[in-house]
Amino acid sequence: MRAGRLLPLAALLAWLAGGLAAASLGGSGYPPPSALRSTAASASWDMGALAFGARRLFADLWFVRLMQYYGTPEIPEDGHDEASCAEPGHHHHHYGLNGEGRYPLFLPISLHVLQLDPYFGAAALYSAGSLAFNMNRPADAEAVLRFALAYDQRAWKHLNLLAAIGYSRSGDPAAVAAALAPMLKDPDCPVMLKQQAAFLNKRIGNYAAAAAIYADIAATSRDQAYVANARRELQKLASAAGGRP
Repeated sequence: MRAGRLLPLAALLAWLAGGLAAASLGGSGYPPPSALRSTAASASWDMGALAFGARRLFADLWFVRLMQYYGTPEIPEDGHDEASCAEPGHHHHHYGLNGEGRYPLFLPISLHVLQLDPYFGAAALYSAGSLAFNMNRPADAEAVLRFALAYDQRAWKHLNLLAAIGYSRSGDPAAVAAALAPMLKDPDCPVMLKQQAAFLNKRIGNYAAAAAIYADIAATSRDQAYVANARRELQKLASAAGGRP
């Protein structure tokens, strides 16, 4: 019984220790503990992250949970073929599933990852890209990027993606493709953004650029849905090129 009573006290002390440790860092540039918007599922995780100085580790864990959440379809498969579902213009999903669902927890979890570690660039790009180009929620995507930029104003990839989203909202595919182009060779660039860039280049008739991006996806991505789609698109582009005078 005594040990059971001590557990809540130990948890409280751990939380306070984490808060004091974070406060002592002063100019660390991380959101203070009060900025964390914990849910019932994340409260104990957040205490551990703060108490043991493991914000980055727990941000990684929450990012994995975000991808698992988004990897679970909300809408049953309805007969769309894989190529259609994999194309950005058809609300593709990176598991070859229909990602057009609402995913109401996607934004809160995305922000929670960044509240733990606002310098987690890959998470910010993945979240914002998914919201803007897969779920047609550009305002939410911009909120994610602006949160990250508040802590890292020199994150040029965030700025480029923010610009791309703005151009997308104004209906300028060429400008979107141009804004995404500098990001494509970066190791942190999510494959969904590469796919979006390839799709847009194909749409505006820049077939050489589209083929180069699809070839990069086929050679480097570990996501088989994207790899399979990239190979199909390369075959289509090669066939179209062969039929030109």
